[in-house]
Amino acid sequence: MKWISFLILVFLFLFCCTSFAADRWQFVVSNASAEYSFDTQSIKYTNLPDSIVIDKSGILVNVKRVYSMEMKQHMITALIEKTQSGNAQSRIADIDYAVDEDLYDITHNCFKKYSVYYYDKNNTLLRRQYYQTQPIGISPNSIEEKFFNAITVYAKDHDKEIETRSKGLETTI
Repeated sequence: MKWISFLILVFLFLFCCTSFAADRWQFVVSNASAEYSFDTQSIKYTNLPDSIVIDKSGILVNVKRVYSMEMKQHMITALIEKTQSGNAQSRIADIDYAVDEDLYDITHNCFKKYSVYYYDKNNTLLRRQYYQTQPIGISPNSIEEKFFNAITVYAKDHDKEIETRSKGLETTI
């Protein structure tokens, strides 16, 4: 009887952990290159220079791209051509997904990419790449537009939660 109770508790624990982790990433769109989603637990508004007043025209968000096999092969080919190096295979083959730190500008319909973290399938960080990009315009009917729309709708629907997170007032468990 103790084993049955133990197994039920283990099952419930694993079910709750899996359900919680799955809810963190909000799927938006996929194509032949990747599946795209955003992190609902890190999305927040930008702060004005006084660091107290939030600016709801800017949304900071982590964007996850899970690469297809075709995209990984394309990345390897492009890196080999760019660097003329044979080690591109080993540098990219282990990459499973990337998480970008992006800022979406609601007022100007554009976004900036701050950095990209590359992970393997075991969630081990393989590499981080920094960007100092100019704003990137969002083209109609693009993946970026789908993302922009999904993020703005999510922000509107979860305004108070995001506002609290933006002020640094959220509590952690």
